[in-house]
Amino acid sequence: MRLLAVIACAGLSTVQAASTVTVRPGDTLFRLATRHHLSVTRLKTLNHLHSDTIRVGQRLTVAAPLAAHKAAATPPARRTREIRLVYRYVTVLSGQTIGTLARTYHTTPAVLARLNGQRRPVAWPGMRLLVPSHVAVPIPPTARRPAATLVRTTVLGIPVKLVRVDLRHRDVLVSVVLPGAGRSATVAQLARRSGARALINGSYFHPQTFAPAGDLVVGGRMVSWGRIPAALAITPDNRASIQHSGATLVSGRSVRAASAVLAAGQLRRLNAAWPGMETVVASGPSIVRAGRLNLSFADVFQEAGGIFRRSERSAVGLIGERDLIFVTTSRQLTASEMGKLMLRLGSRDALLLDGGSSSALAWNGQPQMGQNRKVAYGIGVFVNYTGRRYAR
Repeated sequence: MRLLAVIACAGLSTVQAASTVTVRPGDTLFRLATRHHLSVTRLKTLNHLHSDTIRVGQRLTVAAPLAAHKAAATPPARRTREIRLVYRYVTVLSGQTIGTLARTYHTTPAVLARLNGQRRPVAWPGMRLLVPSHVAVPIPPTARRPAATLVRTTVLGIPVKLVRVDLRHRDVLVSVVLPGAGRSATVAQLARRSGARALINGSYFHPQTFAPAGDLVVGGRMVSWGRIPAALAITPDNRASIQHSGATLVSGRSVRAASAVLAAGQLRRLNAAWPGMETVVASGPSIVRAGRLNLSFADVFQEAGGIFRRSERSAVGLIGERDLIFVTTSRQLTASEMGKLMLRLGSRDALLLDGGSSSALAWNGQPQMGQNRKVAYGIGVFVNYTGRRYAR
């Protein structure tokens, strides 16, 4: 034991001796710095010297202590972004071929053909082509709760049913669920057919044609557009926002179906709308905005007086970019009363969805609230999703 102690002390002395020297006759700062592979400035800094004068017998530090080296070591930078495979539709430009596009997106013509349901690889100017892309996105924070949770509670004396969605889960997907062009279905039917964990009614639609009244993006493709100036928008890496564009793609009071003929300028605007988004649902009015109750509604809603009468309500609330709530109540409320309810639930922004007899919620395919009215579409929450992710 004494021998080990002597060895340990000897080793410690060696480390200490290596970090300091005693000034001898003839030594200068320059000579000492050169001998120990330092600059004069560094040597002066280590010893807190304010001049070049040193004296014989003076002890000088010529290397920082080992502990100081460790303390000064820079920790490795924490990764904040990751690469995801995302599919998007691009417009083929003049001069581009299926071969050049394959090289651009690091794939093969055969893969592009399969992605686009082609028997043989082909592309022409103006064509919308599905391509793979590798995108750097923020690494999501650690999940705080299950991907989707059904909650029954009372808020401000009002019984509500809501679904909390934690978008920190990479395998959760919030998407529009369609019954098919020109068709309709109940919320429970849409939930059972799609396999969604939760499904709530969507926004407004034409009562005869079931054409949605606002923009809809499904899997990165715009399938409907209209006059509603605000929307829930979600990226393929699950960052949600409620965006207030204040602009419409189609003018006039009537809603145009997706098959309507648009001018070239309108088509360009349409193709450029909602960049980077996987899911978009235009709805409203906005009842909570930036953490405050909002009672200033766009003209398009002022024209529809029924929105402001007391009615059963559905709404979507954004607590943070990774936290969504979908809320329904059978209690007949005004728009402002629903806004106060959404504020109490913690919403930073909130939009009304369709209400009245359209208001409905399903969980695991079973109706939780609502009548059997058929709707144009629903908003589904899918958990354990492993399919492709898309972007505009």
